[in-house]
Amino acid sequence: MKLIANLSDIDRKTTLQTGISAEALMENAGTQVALAVQTLAQTHQRGVLVCGPGNNGGDGFVCARKLYESGYASLSVIYTGTGYRGESLKNLEKVLVGVPVEIVSATEKPEQAIMRIQQADFIVDALFGSGLSRNITGIEARLIDAINQRHQSTHCPVMAIDLPSGINSEQGQTMGVAIQATHTVTFATGKPGLYLYPGKACAGSVSVVDIGIPAQLIEADESPLSLISHAAARSWLPPRAPDSHKYHHGHVLVIAGSQAMPGAAILCAEAAMRCGAGLVTLAAPATVFNQLPLLPEIMRLPLSDEHQLGPNTLGALQNDFSVKKYKAVVIGPGLGRTPETIQVIQSLLGWLKSLNVPVVVDADGLFALGQSPMALSAQFIVTPHAGECARLLGMDGAGAIMANLPQAAHATRERYGANVVLKAASTVITTLGSPSDGPTCWISPTGNAGMATAGSGDVLAGIIGAFAAQMQAQQKPVWQAGPLGVYIHGLAGDAAADTQTQYAMLASHISQHLPHAFRSVLAL
Repeated sequence: MKLIANLSDIDRKTTLQTGISAEALMENAGTQVALAVQTLAQTHQRGVLVCGPGNNGGDGFVCARKLYESGYASLSVIYTGTGYRGESLKNLEKVLVGVPVEIVSATEKPEQAIMRIQQADFIVDALFGSGLSRNITGIEARLIDAINQRHQSTHCPVMAIDLPSGINSEQGQTMGVAIQATHTVTFATGKPGLYLYPGKACAGSVSVVDIGIPAQLIEADESPLSLISHAAARSWLPPRAPDSHKYHHGHVLVIAGSQAMPGAAILCAEAAMRCGAGLVTLAAPATVFNQLPLLPEIMRLPLSDEHQLGPNTLGALQNDFSVKKYKAVVIGPGLGRTPETIQVIQSLLGWLKSLNVPVVVDADGLFALGQSPMALSAQFIVTPHAGECARLLGMDGAGAIMANLPQAAHATRERYGANVVLKAASTVITTLGSPSDGPTCWISPTGNAGMATAGSGDVLAGIIGAFAAQMQAQQKPVWQAGPLGVYIHGLAGDAAADTQTQYAMLASHISQHLPHAFRSVLAL
């Protein structure tokens, strides 16, 4: 699904190209919200609609009128400001003149407005929409605080129109204060701020409703952002021909592990094996194989340096490559950060760049890359979390990265010339596909807080590596491995949380629940 932060231009194009007036679009929007409220609240309950001065407030006025016409008599409409104009003003006047419900001006009677919120059985948030460009202060901030207190103390349901007031529609950041909604009804298509934290946490469940905007105008919009869907994931999933053999599905080489972190190598290699790769070889210092058991299906390539990568590593891998037909490489998990190891990783990255093979760079591979940045290629997929991304970009701390994940992912792609998986609670993927591939920046809706545990990133690296090998073996675009891997990883994590709880789940549970993820996508 295409994600567009602001539909104002598309609204205008809709009017010009289809003849659907701005008044009709607002009527449709308010009607859709009213229908959603009817599934949430009973007619005898006390409802409060809090309406701001812009189009969001106009949608709220329409919603109030439609609710009254549907039998909701115990309604209070709170409005703010005096700057109403256009369709919002028309719909405010319709409520003032034609709907016998309580009308409260929050600027003239703030205490009465707060009291009505404190008495509400359900609340409709129509204060601010996607056009908000300033931090919320004054009476609007007081109203939001009152709504949140009512919601938290009594579980009073809150329906947000388009997106929760106070959430930046582009970045998902809080503009001073923000509504904590139970549900959000958004129009025509998703807004990025509904799927990026903290906006995602404020939105509750999200419904996208049709208000008459033609789908072709949404698809023609230049926004590079899209939300990964089941349908997209299934379209990327490498097919399994009935007469195929293991080499049709790619051979993954995982370069990972050290004496201190053998588990990272095991988690990564086993995830690749469980995610459709035909073969997986783990190249690791000998100590890794001596410390932990490994799936019998995974081949071993013990490196001559016992505890960590050393001077013989590059030659050993070059010899191995001359014999085996690897279709993808994963490098980094658990390799360590000694000066010698960093130097070896940097040499390996330079060598891998000369090969026509997809490479997933994770963890300590990213650390080494950040120490000596080099241009990569479209065959590379780098998988930093926010702290690693800050290091790759030469920035201090992860705060600026988290403030605008799409922008940070784009900057990393531009600096390194590689596909980027920027790991966060809402992971953002930027790709180097051709213009005909459509969106180049993806947000994944899958995953949960239980995945914030040691080894989860190692599992993801293995999953992406397995998909990259299959893409390469079947001559499909390698960039698809990034968004597909993230989506499947999140689905498996959601299944693991269902059985293990978010508190008790381990990274290994994510791998074990990959079958649930595949069944879910294939069942579409």
